[in-house]
Amino acid sequence: MAALQGDSMQDLIFFAMAISIFAVGVGILSSMIGIGGGTVNTPILLIVFFEIFNEQTAPATALVGGLFVAIAASVGYWRQEPRPIILKIGLILAVFTVPGSLFGVYLRTLITAPYILRLVFGISLMPVALKMLFAKKSGKGDVASELANWNMSKISQRQWITSLIGAFIGGMSAGLLGLGGGAVVVPVLIVLMGFPMHAAVATSMFIMMFTATAGTAYNIALGSVNLYFALALGVGMLVGGQIGSRLAPKVNAVQLKQIFGLIIILPLISMMKLGQLWLDPNGSRGFLSTIGDVIIWLGIIIPIGLLRLYQIRKQPPTDVPVEPIDSPTPE
Repeated sequence: MAALQGDSMQDLIFFAMAISIFAVGVGILSSMIGIGGGTVNTPILLIVFFEIFNEQTAPATALVGGLFVAIAASVGYWRQEPRPIILKIGLILAVFTVPGSLFGVYLRTLITAPYILRLVFGISLMPVALKMLFAKKSGKGDVASELANWNMSKISQRQWITSLIGAFIGGMSAGLLGLGGGAVVVPVLIVLMGFPMHAAVATSMFIMMFTATAGTAYNIALGSVNLYFALALGVGMLVGGQIGSRLAPKVNAVQLKQIFGLIIILPLISMMKLGQLWLDPNGSRGFLSTIGDVIIWLGIIIPIGLLRLYQIRKQPPTDVPVEPIDSPTPE
């Protein structure tokens, strides 16, 4: 936060309000399409708020936002009947995501070249964005019967070992990238442990509370978190999440997620400065760099769009109802 040293209180209030407004928008979108927000926060904080965030502080602050979302979502899931959080599994996996998160933060501090970190962020987050482009409507099962039929004794020793390794990797992604780790943990719970989807998301959010808390504590100890801005981001995301949860039943969540996947690829490209490296390697961010970013973006999304169009045409026509969305799925 060196850029803010000597700034007046008015400047701090202005930036905090701007971050809160941005976070409200992220919270609305996140809760409507089912993501935790880290995929958006880390690149946008680096691009839009470049005056106050750098490659170390942006993911650290994004992780605080993930902590707020995880707490709110976990409280909501805990109150549901039947309760979809599998407590024992959540606590066991958290034992491995916590050191993973701490290691991820430590690994980030070892990467001293800022541009290398930008590449790490972009390459790691790009698959998450691309996955949204292929989002499909999932049917809602009977949560009570699915939970009743699930049995922890069916998990083999090999599945346990693989799951614990996956939990550590999920925690590492949280500390390194400012995500919640759910991009790894949710598939681990579903594929390896046989969780129903609803229980996997809820349990992953529960795990994320411990993961994000550990990573945030380490980031604060390292001086990578400005508490004013972190709280502004977290509170804004909570407010936006409440608004988005009310708007979600009125929109088609799958189509919204696909559109968002198309859009978020552009700031990832911009964050990695690919357009600048291509068209204006010796200059600064400007018109040529922006043109290069857009051309690269079109080069990615047009083939994917054609592929999706081909897949849709091969499917039999069906009515597409408005699809409600659950609480944000951690990335």
